[in-house]
Amino acid sequence: MGQELIMKLKEVKQALVDLNVHGEEWEERQEILKKLEDVTSYVKDAMGSGKL
Repeated sequence: MGQELIMKLKEVKQALVDLNVHGEEWEERQEILKKLEDVTSYVKDAMGSGKL
């Protein structure tokens, strides 16, 4: 389950990166990307500790 979740998160992250946005939308996208990276790290840590 964990690997699938990581792959889906990476797909969402790539879709956001591919968006051509500027100004305030760019800042919002950067914030979302940071949060996605945090979630991905959490899932990897949970997998490593056997929680997933």
